[in-house]
Amino acid sequence: MPETYDAIVIGAGHNGLAAAQVLANQKSKVLVLEKNAYVGGMAGTREIFKGCRNEVGASCLFPIADEILEYYEFEKNGVEFLELPVMAIKLVGSGHPPLVLYSKQGRQLWHIVRHHGFAAMLGFVRLLRFLKYPASVMDRFTPGRVPRGLAQLLAEAPTEQAREQLRLTFEGSAMDLIDKFFPDKEKHHTFRSLLAFAAIQSTYKGPYTPGSALCLVYTFAQSGDGGLMRRVKGGMGSLSEALVRSLEAAGGEVRLKSSVDRILMEEGRAVGVILKGGGEIRAAAVLSNLDKPATFGRLVGEEYLDASLASDVAKAEHRGAYVHMLFRLEGLPSYGGEWAHLNADIHNRFGGAMVNAPEVLQESFETCDTGALPAWLPVAFQIPSIVDPSLAPEGQHIASAYGFCFPCKAAKELRGELLDQAAERVIDQICTYMPDFRERIIDKAVFSSDHFATMHGVTEGDFTHGLIHPENMLGERTLVAGSAHGTPIEG
Repeated sequence: MPETYDAIVIGAGHNGLAAAQVLANQKSKVLVLEKNAYVGGMAGTREIFKGCRNEVGASCLFPIADEILEYYEFEKNGVEFLELPVMAIKLVGSGHPPLVLYSKQGRQLWHIVRHHGFAAMLGFVRLLRFLKYPASVMDRFTPGRVPRGLAQLLAEAPTEQAREQLRLTFEGSAMDLIDKFFPDKEKHHTFRSLLAFAAIQSTYKGPYTPGSALCLVYTFAQSGDGGLMRRVKGGMGSLSEALVRSLEAAGGEVRLKSSVDRILMEEGRAVGVILKGGGEIRAAAVLSNLDKPATFGRLVGEEYLDASLASDVAKAEHRGAYVHMLFRLEGLPSYGGEWAHLNADIHNRFGGAMVNAPEVLQESFETCDTGALPAWLPVAFQIPSIVDPSLAPEGQHIASAYGFCFPCKAAKELRGELLDQAAERVIDQICTYMPDFRERIIDKAVFSSDHFATMHGVTEGDFTHGLIHPENMLGERTLVAGSAHGTPIEG
C-alpha cells in the first residue's frame, strides 16, 4: 500500500515550507518533498566554498507583511535578523555622487540633501508619494486578499486622475515615470540611473520598454516594517531551516533528495505523486511550489490541461537574463580613486549596485535581446560577511554578484563562452570601484539561468516564477476566479 497524507507539498523552498506550516498547524498530515539536499530553494544556503555558508540565490530579506512575521514567529524558532545601517549603495559612474541607502530616515534625508541637493530630495519624496496609491492597490503586503486585475482596479479607482495614475504605473515605461520627477539627465543622473535599474531586475525589459514601470511600483511598495531590508544570520537559508524546525514540531515531515517525477492523476484529479526512481505517495491535496510551466507542463502533463488552462500557462513569460557569481575573498576589498572616501564606513562595502544612465541600460537590454553580450552589464553585489562574520573563515569574506542583461536567448551551445565573458565583465565592473577585488579572489563559482533551471526546477531559470510584467501580475497571475493560488485541477 502506498503512503498516504492529507497534503503533499512539492518543493521545500520558503513558500512551500510556509504553506506546509499552515497545514500542519491545522493538524493536517503534511509531507514536503525536496529534490535537493538542502531546503530553501533559490533562497537556500549551503557550503559551496570550504568553511563558508553561501547563498545559492536570494541574499537579503526584503520587507514582509507584519501578519506573516507574527504568524511564523521566526525569532522564536532560532532566526536572528541583522539590521543593516547601510542597506545598499548605488554607484553610478565617474563624476557622479553615489547614493547611500541608510536604514535611519533622518540620516537618509540629510545624505540626499547634502550630496544630491534639495531638488533631488524633493523629487524622490514626490515620486514615493505618487507611487503610494498604485502600490497600495497592488496588495503586496495584504495577505489573504485575492489579487485584483487591472481592469477591476481601473473600475474601482475613485477618480479619473487615479485611473490615469494606474495606467501610467502599470502599463507605462519606467522612464515615463522617472522623467516626471527627475527630468534633468545631468543633475539627476544618480537617481535616474538607480531607479531605471530598480525597474528591470525582475523583468525582461529595458527602462524605456512599456510595462517596466510596474516593477518600480512593486519595488517601492511599503510594508508595516517600514520597508527596510535586513540580513538573516547564517544566510537566507536559515529562514527556511527555521521553518523546517517549526513544521516538524507541528507534526509535518520534510524529505530531502526526493525528486518528484510527475503528479499522479486519476479521472482528472491530482491524487498524489510518483517519485523519480519509482515510488508512489498519495494525498488528498497536492501543492506545487514550482512555477506554472514546471507544474502543469512537466509534472501534470499537457493531456490534463483544458484549452483555457493551457493558454494561461503558455502566456506567462519566463526569462533569466543574468549571470550569478559567488566569491571567496582573502580579506576585504577597498574602494579606490574618487570613491576611496567611502571606506571610512565599512558598511558602505556591504553591497548595492553598479549602474549607468538609463540610455546605456536600455542599450544593454536591447543587445542581450538579440542574443549578444552587451559591452556593459549592470551589477548588483554584496559582501554579507561584513555584517555576519559567521559566513566565512576568519580573515576571509564571501561575496556575491549578479550581472544583468545576459543574453539568455543565445543558442545553448554559445552560452558557455558567453558566460565566461560575462563573468569577466562583472569582475571588471566591480574593480572599477574596488581595484583590489580581483586579486583577493581565492575561489569563484559562476552560474547562469540554465544552472538555476537545473538546480531549482524553475522555467528558464526565472527566479520570479513569472516576470514582473503587467500580463503576469496581480489578478492576471491567478488561475481561478476568487482564489490567489487555486488551480482548475481538483486535488
